[in-house]
Amino acid sequence: MSVPECELDSQRLLGAALLASGLIAVLVVTFGWSRLLLLDRSTAGAGKIILGVMTGWSLATAAYAPFLLAVLLVVAGSSRRAVVGGAVLVYVVDLLFIVGRTLLSDLPGELPLTIFAVPLGRVLTFLAVATAVWFAYHGGYERLVSAVGNVDQHPLFAIVAHEDIGPTLSLQRGLIATGLAAIVGAGGLVLVHGVGTFLQSVTRPETGGSSTRVFLQGSGLRVGVPLTELPVEWLFTASFLLGVIFLTGPRLRLRDFLKAIAVVFGVQSTVRLLPALIPPFRPIDLWATSGPVLAPLEDSILLFGIAVAVWMAFHDGLETLHHITRSRLVSD
Repeated sequence: MSVPECELDSQRLLGAALLASGLIAVLVVTFGWSRLLLLDRSTAGAGKIILGVMTGWSLATAAYAPFLLAVLLVVAGSSRRAVVGGAVLVYVVDLLFIVGRTLLSDLPGELPLTIFAVPLGRVLTFLAVATAVWFAYHGGYERLVSAVGNVDQHPLFAIVAHEDIGPTLSLQRGLIATGLAAIVGAGGLVLVHGVGTFLQSVTRPETGGSSTRVFLQGSGLRVGVPLTELPVEWLFTASFLLGVIFLTGPRLRLRDFLKAIAVVFGVQSTVRLLPALIPPFRPIDLWATSGPVLAPLEDSILLFGIAVAVWMAFHDGLETLHHITRSRLVSD
């Protein structure tokens, strides 16, 4: 079981990653500026908006491209070289962006040590994706079966052993791939939280201990998750990874993309609605950034980028774009 047969063309993968990240950046910038203008109309200067949109689009494109390129490398073949190289690429680029953002901000003091733990969150997302793809399509599931035996007879999987959820993808294989990969992603975030806490504790007060707290609280950046949030984080990560394996199989159809988005919104929105549905009933803001409507957008936008990148790199996406562009030039 594998992705479509194709030669590993680095230029094709890079082009697909850049185009897909550019489209992600359009969505991110559009959503960000729309929300900003709705909340604060005083920012609506034409020059300021144009400059902000162009700057935001450029930075978002540069930030997402390395991650998507790393994902394409493991989709093409989950070798150790691809996984290690992708993880290093994602970490270095994210660290450069975070350091640059911090230096350009008004945060006092020196760079906190904790800043080196922040990019690990994106690295863990990549490693979880690589693990899910390996289990689903590159022999990981077969190695697991050979190691522990056939799990079809286990009561947990017997009823879903032969149910298909995608081309050449059974429900059993999908559940095992996403469940184990989500342990990598969510469990890793708990470890990162511990690393961040340790780095914060060893930062000397005279060299930036207070600025570390300001950095963590004021920058909007998250250093892992506490252990108490592990079950919910595992569930959210698993829903995202299930969407990923819908998109990275031998075929990519519109229905696969819609299923991926439906899974993310169905799981994450439902979990975020639970406090308002079960005792003790607590009010929730549907339109808050952490609410059931907007919170799943982050994973959904990333899934959109992965779908576009995979379509362009391994299917006929680049050829289709070339044909459309050429037809328009000829007609003009």
